[in-house]
Amino acid sequence: MTTPSTAGTVKVDLRNPGQLLAAIPHLLGFRPADSVLVIGHRGETGNRIGNVLRADLPNPDEDVALAVRLRTPLLYDDSVGVTIAIVGGGHDGENATGPPRRQLVDTITDAFAEANLCVMHALWVPEIQDGARWQCYEDSTCTGRLPDPNSTVLAAVSAHAGLITYGSREAMERQLDPVDPAVLARRSALLDEIADSRPDGPGQYPDDCPAPADPVECGRAVVRAALARAHRGDFEFCDREVVELALALERTEIRDACLATALPPAGPRAVTAERLWLALTRELPAPERAQAATLLGYSAYVRGEGALAGMAVARAREADPGHVLAQLLAQALDHALPPETLAKLGASTETDPLWEPGGP
Repeated sequence: MTTPSTAGTVKVDLRNPGQLLAAIPHLLGFRPADSVLVIGHRGETGNRIGNVLRADLPNPDEDVALAVRLRTPLLYDDSVGVTIAIVGGGHDGENATGPPRRQLVDTITDAFAEANLCVMHALWVPEIQDGARWQCYEDSTCTGRLPDPNSTVLAAVSAHAGLITYGSREAMERQLDPVDPAVLARRSALLDEIADSRPDGPGQYPDDCPAPADPVECGRAVVRAALARAHRGDFEFCDREVVELALALERTEIRDACLATALPPAGPRAVTAERLWLALTRELPAPERAQAATLLGYSAYVRGEGALAGMAVARAREADPGHVLAQLLAQALDHALPPETLAKLGASTETDPLWEPGGP
């Protein structure tokens, strides 16, 4: 099967159930535990990975509701079938008659059959770790040991692209935690001071801004310089620099140019920009944090990392409940809009590229 990467499409053989299970952390961006996953198969023969959906294992009386919720996004996809994977949820499989949560698997299978979606495989593994024994639900002789998830081809592809696979969902979410409240308060006061002294519109910069006098050009210069620094691995921004970036991102023209940096997904420009938006999500106070968090959510979304996209959009809406683009992204996530469809938004905004690695 194939999975997207910085090289366009890299062929990775996931036909072996153990290889597919070992790839899950790199498909999700983190290593799941006590989870149910539905992996969509796209293409005429189902040989391409589509949506990868994850949810916590439910209580038994919630199985039907969860099955319907997992089915809904696949109705908007061109998946021809799915693989169900249960991670955790019971015994270790060594001395039992079969894997756990069979009722949940049967419920999902029935719900998908109603929508003419075939369950091609149903698998269980106690944890995604090197050597863990996996089992099939329908064939007791279908079993094996997981390869090291960190040594798979997909792991190498992800690492080469500069993408991080976290040890857990909680670890992924912790990276979005804001910096020290005192630092945020100091920056918020600076932003208020500028707003009070220059009330004629967003993106008004200090008088000694080194860029041209035009606010849009000045803002583009500020963001371009920050992206160049991020590309070198420099994310140490002082209060003044963070404030200037916040002012720049308030301008629609600059925000739209920043959306385009997410393309092509997982390319060098997109990886650099996403790291910058992640840093600013932590470094900016509310409500300005919403701009960076929304850009982070968009970048993660178009490269297929829905979990991080959902976390970022939630942080954006928390910082600014009325943020329009964050609301639109939340709706796209709820309906599992295909990433390639959402990518058209960024493509339509790039009339004048903001920044390229190695550029001026």
